[in-house]
Amino acid sequence: MTPNEDGIHLSFQLHDGKTVIELKLPMAKEDIENYYKVQGFQQYVAWEELYDSGVLVDSTLPYSEYYELLKDESAKEVLECLGLPVVEEEVSGKLSLRSLPHEADLALQLLDSSGRNLDRIGKPAGAVYVLPDRLVLLPERVYRLKRALLESYESGYEKIGICQQLAKEAGIQLENFLQTETYHVVDTYDLDIAVHRPDHIELVVKGRTEEETRHLQQLRRVSSIKKGHGRSRFVSTGRVHADIVHLQQKRHITGEEVPLFLENPAAILPEHDYLFDLDQFSERVRGLIPIERVRPFFHERTGMQWFDEESGRTVPYDEAFLRELMEKYPNQQYVEYNGKWIYLDPLLRRKLLQLPKDADEALKRRYILDIKDNEEELEYKMESAQAAPFRRCPVPSELQEELFPHQIEGFEWLCHLAEQGRGGLLADDMGLGKTIQVIAFLLHQKAHGRLRPTLVVLPIALIENWIAEIEKFAPSLLDSLYIHKGSGRLASSQLISQFDLVLTSYDTLKIDQLLLGKIEFQAIICDEAQNIKSHASQRSRAIRAMQGHFRLAMTGTPVENSLDELWAIMDFVQPGALGSLKEFRSRYAETSDYDVLLKAIRPYYLRRTKQQILNDHLPKKHLVSPIYVEASPLQKEIAQSMLATKESGQVAILNMITRLRQLYGHPGAVIAGYENLPAAEVPKLRETMRIVETIRQKGEKVLIFTEFRKLHFLLKRIFMEKYGISVPVIDGDTKNRQSVVQRFNETNGFGMMILSPKAAGVGLTITSANHVIHYTRWWNPAVENQATDRVYRIGQQKDVYVYHIITTDRSHFPQGTVEELMHELLESKRHLAENVIIPFDMREIQQAIAEKMMEQRPLV
Repeated sequence: MTPNEDGIHLSFQLHDGKTVIELKLPMAKEDIENYYKVQGFQQYVAWEELYDSGVLVDSTLPYSEYYELLKDESAKEVLECLGLPVVEEEVSGKLSLRSLPHEADLALQLLDSSGRNLDRIGKPAGAVYVLPDRLVLLPERVYRLKRALLESYESGYEKIGICQQLAKEAGIQLENFLQTETYHVVDTYDLDIAVHRPDHIELVVKGRTEEETRHLQQLRRVSSIKKGHGRSRFVSTGRVHADIVHLQQKRHITGEEVPLFLENPAAILPEHDYLFDLDQFSERVRGLIPIERVRPFFHERTGMQWFDEESGRTVPYDEAFLRELMEKYPNQQYVEYNGKWIYLDPLLRRKLLQLPKDADEALKRRYILDIKDNEEELEYKMESAQAAPFRRCPVPSELQEELFPHQIEGFEWLCHLAEQGRGGLLADDMGLGKTIQVIAFLLHQKAHGRLRPTLVVLPIALIENWIAEIEKFAPSLLDSLYIHKGSGRLASSQLISQFDLVLTSYDTLKIDQLLLGKIEFQAIICDEAQNIKSHASQRSRAIRAMQGHFRLAMTGTPVENSLDELWAIMDFVQPGALGSLKEFRSRYAETSDYDVLLKAIRPYYLRRTKQQILNDHLPKKHLVSPIYVEASPLQKEIAQSMLATKESGQVAILNMITRLRQLYGHPGAVIAGYENLPAAEVPKLRETMRIVETIRQKGEKVLIFTEFRKLHFLLKRIFMEKYGISVPVIDGDTKNRQSVVQRFNETNGFGMMILSPKAAGVGLTITSANHVIHYTRWWNPAVENQATDRVYRIGQQKDVYVYHIITTDRSHFPQGTVEELMHELLESKRHLAENVIIPFDMREIQQAIAEKMMEQRPLV
């Protein structure tokens, strides 16, 4: 690993104690077969993961890609495997001008959090500083500034302007001259369209501000404006200036050039690579010339259909018609048909005409364990032993907890399945204690000499939770437990197989599948098995490639969107039990015969609900009647402007619905400047605070669920300022969820926590709270149920209260606001959430709401 100005160069060497061999990357198949047992091989697999994703350039990870990877939690694990830092360190600094402005000799001094000069204590290498004991990763904005200082510019003014702006964005201090003399680099512009006639449009250049627009329309490279004691200078880049000159010569577009220009401006203006925002431009002119960009989608009942990606609606074309057009016009991307322009995508053309792909695509392969996937036909089937009489199994004495009757039943069921060599799907409702049932089973296996080695695969966020549960209920299992994660994890299959219990994450398993695939596990257990629900994913294929005498999947939601998800999980649990995927779809998905399906999986399937098991053991759960609040005048005004927009297309409509949902939560979530609105002016917040105040007076705790991160921080600040307490937030980026929950549970008296329903859907027990407010609704009632089950589960001592606050606006939305429509549709589908093998199509709800919203324009 060698940092340089452009990125981190990654290389691999083979050491045999005497010689060093530089390995050629990517490794050939035979090299992988030879070296996969070598220590450090998992780092190569991580390298290959980056290589396959296309982020490496000649085995160097560019810093621009590095920072993008840091936004993805699963990618962070790959980086950690390579020993790379995944946290940007806090720095401060100062930017100074050491010459006349036109020479632009700029200097940047950076200090660490202790005030030490980084250039004195370390060696700079692009986005990192190499210290004797570690790498310091700079914040991305600081790196952009460092990079800009090294670039070449057409003028010193341009360099100062760009570096000034980047320094401000990075929080770097400017010396006195740079504070009073501001340089604005005009490096982009927009186009407005003046439509004179359908076959005559005019392009009008605009800047980001009125001052920039005046500067651009003067056709000058440099202009200035004096402001008080300072001065603002506008400097156009050479490309922008050249663009403006060319556009002035071709600003009037007429005739058949109009539709072609709207799709591909360069076809009409080929002289230059223009810098205007094509996405923004297309939004402005949508509908001027109808152009259908057809795309295929597969509908389970009706087969292949086609839709226009711009409008989102189905179009009445079939495959034969489109193929005929392509054959008739082999060199055209645009074909006029019935007064419309049809865009024929080259990829679609290649697919329909079955043209060969580029030869080099066949070379871009990653070596992973190939499996008989059972998709088209049943190639692999795992046979189980003949059914044996069920016999009772004593609960292991080492288990330091008394099991409930349903947990004893589940434990004995697991023991029975394992003895028969039959896999299992434990689909108990959230909060019934699936983990402790499995821990008891592991103790049973250990007592009978059938534990070593057992593999438990789970989301990385749950590893800490599993260790805590084992420590609490079965500490003897800690004697031979190994956590397979991080850059220091073992690279020897033989060493790993010496442990009784091995815990790893789904993504680490995917990376180390060649390593772990050599081990013959006594049992393989998947917690939150919905992580392998996509049969074509690398996660699913990797787990199905493992060797295990007994296989168990644990999930309360084996089906979320499609029955294919159940098949994928069952093809891990008991390959062949449901036939091939093709047979499964024909037999069950197309017929929706769920009773027959349940009968087919019954030998492997166990599900109990809290209503069945704990009705007499848990306090009551009160679904408080929906609380309706009228939107504020400001919310009505903003909502009306949103719905009145001329944007169309499925994506634009769903985006509008999302913004409306955020708006009703708090206007500051969608429009800057409204973050500090008093609670009295935000009806939903006002009602929430009324409920919370009642909870506070009782000395109880409440969880508030919303998926919108902007609302997380708005609500956190508001509630902390109101009540003077810590209000933790758990979302998808929260790494220490268990410790946050533990502190929350251990704090006595009134408390609040804000959570994302998806992030909180697994692995959290928050029974210290007994109030749940769904501040915004999620598209799937099953997900809402899971969120509520964080508090309504074993260990809850108080009655649980669940609240929904719904915003209305009859004056502008007589058929219902987006919140009313969501509530109505979700409640009508709620019964489906109780049957976990019936798919719940969120897109159906989204589509229904989108149609109802577009039917009603705000009444004026």
